[in-house]
Amino acid sequence: MKKMFRILAVVVIMSILSSMTVFASTVDVKSSETVVLQSGEKSVVRLYDRRGNWIADGILEISNPRNGRIGIYMTTECHVAVDEIEMSIAVNQKAENSDSWSQVDYLSYNFTPKGNEELTEATIDIQLGGHESNRVYSLTGWHTVYYGNSYEDLESQTGGLRITG
Repeated sequence: MKKMFRILAVVVIMSILSSMTVFASTVDVKSSETVVLQSGEKSVVRLYDRRGNWIADGILEISNPRNGRIGIYMTTECHVAVDEIEMSIAVNQKAENSDSWSQVDYLSYNFTPKGNEELTEATIDIQLGGHESNRVYSLTGWHTVYYGNSYEDLESQTGGLRITG
């Protein structure tokens, strides 16, 4: 009987010691990630630190819809309802035989609450035409949120992408 009691006590102690609390470790996310889609279309997605007072997330993406246009997707998400969201995009073109870039276009969009709705998110999803195809383009974006007399902003940038016709 004493032997059974000792075995049972050892089993209980071993099971208590072997069941330890497990915590998930943090994972470092790269600041940009290139995703290649099945059709060969390349998209660059930027991820940002989500520690803003009002800005929860800012995403800027460039794509090649293969029609000579530049595919632009930009979104700004907020933790709280804000008074205004402004999103500005600079379109940059890489020089043919050089590593230099020049700004060839600039777009700006303002979003305000409509009626009694709260403004917590704004999105742009467009195809921009009027630029040379078979050239490399990149985007620089600014996500600006206005709340009362203050503002908070976030800058985003994509890598270069060849736009084909």
